[in-house]
Amino acid sequence: MMRKILMAVLMFCILSITACTSDNNKEEQTATENKTENPISKEEKTFANKNYVDYVDTDDIIKDKSKLGDDYNKYYAKYIDYIAPNGKAIKLVAADKVTDEQLLKAYNVLSFYLTNTTDYDKTAIANSMADRGAVLNLPNGADGDGNTPDEALMGQPLYQMELPVAGSKWYQENDYEHRDASYEEIFHMVHDYGIGTTQNPAAMPELSQKIKDGMDIALPKNKAHWGKKGIWGLGSGNWMKELAKEASLEQEYIVGGIDSFFGLWEAYTESDKGMWGMYVPKNRADVKTIDKPAYDIITSFIGENLTYMERIAPEFDGKFKLYLDKDEPYTFKSQYIQNARLTGKNNSSILANELDNILIGNSGNNTLDGANGNDVVQFTGSSDEYTISNIDEKTIVKDSKNRDGEDTLLNVEILRFTDKDINSSEL
Repeated sequence: MMRKILMAVLMFCILSITACTSDNNKEEQTATENKTENPISKEEKTFANKNYVDYVDTDDIIKDKSKLGDDYNKYYAKYIDYIAPNGKAIKLVAADKVTDEQLLKAYNVLSFYLTNTTDYDKTAIANSMADRGAVLNLPNGADGDGNTPDEALMGQPLYQMELPVAGSKWYQENDYEHRDASYEEIFHMVHDYGIGTTQNPAAMPELSQKIKDGMDIALPKNKAHWGKKGIWGLGSGNWMKELAKEASLEQEYIVGGIDSFFGLWEAYTESDKGMWGMYVPKNRADVKTIDKPAYDIITSFIGENLTYMERIAPEFDGKFKLYLDKDEPYTFKSQYIQNARLTGKNNSSILANELDNILIGNSGNNTLDGANGNDVVQFTGSSDEYTISNIDEKTIVKDSKNRDGEDTLLNVEILRFTDKDINSSEL
């Protein structure tokens, strides 16, 4: 692990030398409704409506590779910069088969992990990652397929085949041949380069120690029992010992808890446990009762819900649910999404949950149901560019500029435009 960090620092220096200084680096932008911070790499836009958020989008992806070093230029086709508070970039570089939506999913997960919570100011973590040259590599193919040379993996890898986008076939069908490794691999990068571990300290040694303490409780004290007893590493004793030698045991422990906490393994039918059967807790309730140290770390450092703007795949066609429906097992994951937007142009719907949701439609005709909570639907333009009418307890909003189509709103409290918010009760 230390070898990876040193290699990444070297590559960061190369990138810094070859890169021109950019005037369009953007500081962190706060979404006032859900306290989501989403720094992006495009020129900051200003809106008359202070509540309006310009969420990261495909036009933020950089296709000009001239600012990348030779090695990355050779193996990767595009990138996006996450700008740390110190003004330096954490790069996410993607190969040609990685879709723009996959790259944005990775960016949003990183942004989510680096968003402050009530208990943690993560400024030092993000700055440490940028200073130490953290780079997220998104190579083609799958981990272990042998198609990606070592020189292309100068940072933390997250492979194309392990990065499903919400609403995609892989996501909707809970296809574990393409399981979602984004939360795991991106947290590894945050852990290694930002938080630090007890063996390789960085910005937050107290949190590193908490993770180590939780791991020690999860594992048998006798190493001879690793893989046989405890609540983590079951059936993987030799791997656990290898991780200990590499000083990466702590990193692998906590991500097992994160994945189960956010429902990624609840639909897995080949075991009654999480993470391929290695981690005893299978869902959030299990994490709370079986691995309380992990539960406390996750709820305080990360939070209970996915608060970034989840982008639903352009090919999705139907009703995307943000609430638990056991007849549709993808909702074991989607129930924790707070904010969502449809992409593409299909006439699809979002059915929200009890949280205070922010919903965005696409260019088609959409139905957006906020359900309970204080919900917002955000539109592309100014309010005078839309016609708004109420019909049978539904609010119909039609875009005269042919960007947002005609949307039907249910249980939505606020209509958000670039110039102002309109309370639905005042219509």
